[in-house]
Amino acid sequence: MAPVEVTGRGVVYSYTVNHQRWLPDLEVPYAVVLVEFPDHPGVRVAGRLRGCAPDDVAIGTEVEAGFEPGPGGFAIPSFTAGRGDA
Repeated sequence: MAPVEVTGRGVVYSYTVNHQRWLPDLEVPYAVVLVEFPDHPGVRVAGRLRGCAPDDVAIGTEVEAGFEPGPGGFAIPSFTAGRGDA
């Protein structure tokens, strides 16, 4: 395993909808997605899907990668649904 710089859009490979509030400001429910990147075979990244209702998530949805503030000041990966997919 080695670090890889991921570029381009990804596609939802799998997902789950979480109903547990793990952080005080986290609104539930929310979707956690596992995203694969067609331009980077074998690379998958997990993160929260933003800007898309959990009921609207589907395998194959195109997403764009980003980051959001996490606990302790760390940046954590998150994704937004591509235009026309949510």
